[in-house]
Amino acid sequence: MCHKELPSDYTLFGKIDLQKNKTQFWAIQSMALFISAVMIVAGWFIEKLNINGNAEDFIALGVLVLSYIAYIILHEATHGLVMYLSVRAKLNFGFKGWAAYAGSTAYFDKKHYILISLAPLVLWGIIFAVLTVFFHSGVWFWVIWLLQTGNIAGAAGDLFCTFKMLKCPKDILVNDTGLSMTIYRKMTAEESAEMRGGFSEIINGENSGD
Repeated sequence: MCHKELPSDYTLFGKIDLQKNKTQFWAIQSMALFISAVMIVAGWFIEKLNINGNAEDFIALGVLVLSYIAYIILHEATHGLVMYLSVRAKLNFGFKGWAAYAGSTAYFDKKHYILISLAPLVLWGIIFAVLTVFFHSGVWFWVIWLLQTGNIAGAAGDLFCTFKMLKCPKDILVNDTGLSMTIYRKMTAEESAEMRGGFSEIINGENSGD
């Protein structure tokens, strides 16, 4: 279950901050470059790219650039939509450097957070795959294929976070601000009892002081 506020019986489990963790950041960039290279080579075997420098080529280039800008916005909007459908909490969108992000004030359970992470990859992957059926030759094939390449390679961070979530306990909650992800786990019975005991000591101490 997702929550607007963190339940009192949850405690910090870990954090993913790809901007501060340079090892993870560059691992994801390397993964994205590898996926891009594989996709471009695969596309070349499907349909060789012939550039003639004619009007159609320049129009296709313009369509590619504008479409990819629109895709970046739609990618984050897809994250945001699934976040909002999971729990009606405040969303935030923005850019950090060259990277766009979507975040929320909510706390998502493991199942919903994996769904949020993978939603753009799956949704737009299907859309671009269908478009490839209609635009299956010439320069227009490459417009769609490169958009699909950007979709898959651009999801490297989402795939990384999904992998991390799969290794976490099943009862985690995740708060994703768009720039970093904070993961919480449910306290054990012993931890909950210890916390309640600590509160009791504080309350009793305040009462005795009065």
